[in-house]
Amino acid sequence: MNSLIKQVLDTLSRLGNSQLVALFNVLDFENCGVFGVLAKGEFISHNSEIKFKFKQTPLEKVILSGRTSTYPGKIWKKLLLPVPTYEKNNRTFDCLCLPLLGAEEEVVTGVVVIAQKIDTSLPSARLQMLQMLMPMVANIVEVTQENERWIQLATKDELTKLYTRPYFEMRLQEEVTRTRRHGDFFSILRIDMDHFKQINAEYGYRQGNGVLQEFAKMLNDYVRKGIDIVCRYSGQQFMVLLPNTSVDGAYVLAERIRQNCAQHFFRTRQGAMLKVTVSIGIAQNMDTVSPEDENASSNNHHASYQVFSKEEILALSDSMLEIAKKTGRDKVMVSW
Repeated sequence: MNSLIKQVLDTLSRLGNSQLVALFNVLDFENCGVFGVLAKGEFISHNSEIKFKFKQTPLEKVILSGRTSTYPGKIWKKLLLPVPTYEKNNRTFDCLCLPLLGAEEEVVTGVVVIAQKIDTSLPSARLQMLQMLMPMVANIVEVTQENERWIQLATKDELTKLYTRPYFEMRLQEEVTRTRRHGDFFSILRIDMDHFKQINAEYGYRQGNGVLQEFAKMLNDYVRKGIDIVCRYSGQQFMVLLPNTSVDGAYVLAERIRQNCAQHFFRTRQGAMLKVTVSIGIAQNMDTVSPEDENASSNNHHASYQVFSKEEILALSDSMLEIAKKTGRDKVMVSW
């Protein structure tokens, strides 16, 4: 859908005779999301998680009134994001603000902001054409948001907000295919919360769910944003896909997760402090092959390595986890 939003912004840029266009979607009674930004032909952002507080700004007036208006403009943060302001001093451009009406008439669901030269207005024919396009733009935004909601439901676990098992396994297969072609390393962590059934039995499932949610947040804090894939694989078991990471790097991360979890206090609903440990199994996509086995292996990508399939990697991580649990738990096991 990014390409569609970019096409919309390209069209608005040409009609508005502007090299800087932004598309905001209204999130709640005081915040907008940054739905798309086009700067000098480059599509910079499509991320509703970036919030802009429109309260007490000209955007609030546009959203409440539903009227096209022009205000002094400024650049917000480092996103090359044009936003209207009431301040006329030191402005370098003006902002033409066009409201987007949703399916429910008179409800503004977003705002298009087009940067203009100071004190310069568009020809009336161009402005009318832009205003005629706004219902279509509003519809595209709504459809895109609906599609994203369905994608979220299909790929994200409702409780922990981590990725689901099917999505993880799809990405794992993609990584297997990619690394077979390029010969890169990657690793996975299989993480299991020790004695989790006892937590549910003693404190109840609501408390158990709270522990899972808190641990999921911990995992997200330790991984590389936009690179690593964190998944709730089953009940109390989690998986982490680590692209471009050997078992050495994976082991360092796994130990950090294990140690921090063991030192962390999970607060119960009754106010008591609960200690939880985890066991972790690590697997890598390739393993060294002894010289006498090199000719026998048909799966070698490089002469000195055996390349594993997705199923083999998952099975190896499961074996390492079982060893960690059978040898006392609260351990990290890896096949060096």
